[in-house]
Amino acid sequence: MNIFNNKKLKIALVCVVNKNRKYSMNKDLNGGFGTADDLGGSFILRILNVVRKRTIRLPIISFAFLQAILKQQGHAVEYFEEEIPLNNFDLFIIYGSIVDFENENNVAGLLKKKHPKAKVGFIGPFPSIKPELFNNADFIVAGESESFFINDFCNLNQLQGVVTTSSLVDLNSLPSPCYDGFPIKKYSYKPLNSKKPFLPLQASRGCPFGCRFYCTYGEFQGAKIRLRSPTKVVDDIVYLKKRYDVKAIQFRDPVFGIDSKFVLELCDELEKREVMVVWGMETRVDLLNEDIIKRMYDVGLRNINIGIETNNIKIANKNKRKLTEAKLQESIISICQNHGIKIGAFYLICFEDDTQETIEETIKYATKLGTLFARFAITTPYPGTDFYKQLESENKILTKNYEKYTQFNLVYKHNSLSADLAQRLLEKAYIKYYLRISHIYKMIKWQIREYKQLLN
Repeated sequence: MNIFNNKKLKIALVCVVNKNRKYSMNKDLNGGFGTADDLGGSFILRILNVVRKRTIRLPIISFAFLQAILKQQGHAVEYFEEEIPLNNFDLFIIYGSIVDFENENNVAGLLKKKHPKAKVGFIGPFPSIKPELFNNADFIVAGESESFFINDFCNLNQLQGVVTTSSLVDLNSLPSPCYDGFPIKKYSYKPLNSKKPFLPLQASRGCPFGCRFYCTYGEFQGAKIRLRSPTKVVDDIVYLKKRYDVKAIQFRDPVFGIDSKFVLELCDELEKREVMVVWGMETRVDLLNEDIIKRMYDVGLRNINIGIETNNIKIANKNKRKLTEAKLQESIISICQNHGIKIGAFYLICFEDDTQETIEETIKYATKLGTLFARFAITTPYPGTDFYKQLESENKILTKNYEKYTQFNLVYKHNSLSADLAQRLLEKAYIKYYLRISHIYKMIKWQIREYKQLLN
């Protein structure tokens, strides 16, 4: 329990926006490490870069929870996303990412210079793992910042060096996220979730699956699933609808719906309280069946992200990834699309044992599944994961310029692929997927369908 005994503070929450980047950068994705979707240099991919930048923009949900916590404690809190705070504050909290850490660290230095009496520090998974990279700050909160500011924060004197949280946050202890001051009208998750105003929520944290070998979610959030109660989740939705007129929600859980009882209770709660909102989530195909899909659709589910990654069993096994049977994947995707639920599929190329042939098989399989949205990325060893530790011990890490860890650069010495070939294969995946006549036709059909629904 927080036992804050100092004066009430003026606090600035700072999400640094790098205006020099011409591509989509979302720091809340990839387990909070962030992504930077620089797809490639060809003309077609530069167009895709522009489209992504305009259609996918997400806020950092930890900042929304943190703002609610600090306001609940009586502090004066302001949120900054597109400008550096000029006013005097007692405390500046910056979100740190892997894809923009140099720029973020420079901003910390500027704030220290302008406000020498204030405390300036970082939160986020990447600063937690690599605090030495954020050396312009007074402090780094290592671990989940919400837990620290609920349970451990007593005064500004604590905020020096690496400050470790006492525990993972209990999601039921969190107030509804506060997006006051956020540029809500600019947030978007097209084409999967097209309605606006749009905001993200979390119903759970943690991931028990073996893919934490290379995935940042399970590594930072832990293997244990922590659930927010269905009642509180619906309270959050009602609050966001009332305060911000929200029309669409995207659940930012690592794996939504591992607990089927929770899913059914959430659906019942939405129905009982007659809460009308379009929502989406990310999950595993093997957690779905037609009954649960239909039930979720009836209370607003309209998009699902699924991680397919590869269709090669041997490659998946080596990377601690349990593949879903191909027939089940095809069946679930078909059921969803027939119900009017958009599917986004995520694929990884350049696993250790990948070859040009296996990657081209993955691209072929992706076009066969033909989901509305597909994201191809290069397998990246993130600091803190066992995959990174393994490659580092084998002297295979090619660069420790971590801003290259965007998921679109090959940053380790691959068994059979060069960095140039990996880039060419990535470009081939996007061009072959999105420039198919059948896919363009499918996109047009979805647009017409949505337009008709809007008229009705």
